[in-house]
Amino acid sequence: MVQELVKVAQDQCKLSLYQTPRLQGSWSKILPARYNEILGLQHMKLYITDDSVLLSGANCSNDYFQKRQDRYIEIEDVDLANFYQELIDEVTKFSKQESGEKVNKYSKETLIKDVNRNIVSLIEKWKSKQTTKMASIDDGTKDTWVFPLIQMGEFDITQDEYATCNILSSAPKGSYLRLATGYFNLTENYVNTLLKNCKANISLLMAHPNANGFLGAAWPAGGIPHAYSLIAQKFWQRVVDTNQASRILMLEYERPEWTFHAKGLWYYPPGSSRPWATVIGSANLGERSVKRDLEAQAAIFTTSPELQERLHKECDMLHQHAAECGAALHSRETPLWVQATVRLLRTYF
Repeated sequence: MVQELVKVAQDQCKLSLYQTPRLQGSWSKILPARYNEILGLQHMKLYITDDSVLLSGANCSNDYFQKRQDRYIEIEDVDLANFYQELIDEVTKFSKQESGEKVNKYSKETLIKDVNRNIVSLIEKWKSKQTTKMASIDDGTKDTWVFPLIQMGEFDITQDEYATCNILSSAPKGSYLRLATGYFNLTENYVNTLLKNCKANISLLMAHPNANGFLGAAWPAGGIPHAYSLIAQKFWQRVVDTNQASRILMLEYERPEWTFHAKGLWYYPPGSSRPWATVIGSANLGERSVKRDLEAQAAIFTTSPELQERLHKECDMLHQHAAECGAALHSRETPLWVQATVRLLRTYF
């Protein structure tokens, strides 16, 4: 479909196809095309028009416009739009061009080094610009701050992971963190932060197997809902073993004929019934998001009562079809082959 668009509007459309540097050598020969994405992929969802940026975790496929729950937020800011546009341009430079333009071939090591240097340089450039801009602005007139967060673990860029861990670990006792992920596979770093460093009350919302987009798929993809349930079960056991079941709540989204793909977090300070911060974007708080895929997020902090109310309503809406699942997880049977796959290939989920 996109190729046809390029053909009929060559002067207005450019198609670039990212391929992870992991997919080189023997991997490219061993893995069938439909499964090579397990090594890593371009997962950012950024929709930019003029001075507006639409941040989301959703693709532009039919499911997301019908019965697939996700999040969207539009931000009108020329600097933010330009930053994300330049980020896309950088990714385009080391991606295949459908137009036939030549892309220089690099070794895996050289590519990782060059991409890291370019993306870090981009981040530092915009950080410097915003620091200068903030020095001339009266903070008393502003009520909302947006911090773009990039995660490209393959290229040793871990901005989103660092920021997320800091939000989780700095949340004080009496505060409330509501987290959501379409695919529950927390990294060990996130697990340790939640269980050992975070003092806030926590709710974790994930997809029920019936709300997982892979439900009913042919083997082996059909085992993915079982895999996420097994991983969630193991996490819940650690919660119970550390006597934190009264602080941490696990929930599943289940709605007839709908799938769940929303992700992010909402932070409620002590004594507040409305969130003062949210993180939104493409990352799932999981192994793939942190280590393999390209992710784009934004952390939004606000003292605006109107925006706080809208964020709260969004979060509540996502939880309308949620039910507690901690105890139910242990009653589910997991096929033996899925158990073995999770042990061997968990970082690929």
